[in-house]
Amino acid sequence: MARVISGLPFTVGRAVAPGGAAGEHKVDGNIAPGDTLLAVLQVSDDLQTVDDLTSEFSITDYGVIDNDGGTDTTGDFLVVVYAKAEEDS
Repeated sequence: MARVISGLPFTVGRAVAPGGAAGEHKVDGNIAPGDTLLAVLQVSDDLQTVDDLTSEFSITDYGVIDNDGGTDTTGDFLVVVYAKAEEDS
């Protein structure tokens, strides 16, 4: 579910998804084509390592992001933060 953060002129959404092989990942929330990815973080299963993979991901469909950078995130988690397109806010 998207939440409005005080002081920002747009709605921000966030989701946590299980990692996996490179390719498409389903995420909860209302992420959609036209939205802007602000961050995709890979968090290790023991919470000791966080890697910024934002540049490797894009939004490809409703509720779907695609890892076209090739990083395997199996066993880890993806924390996704995105800004809703103005017409969807």
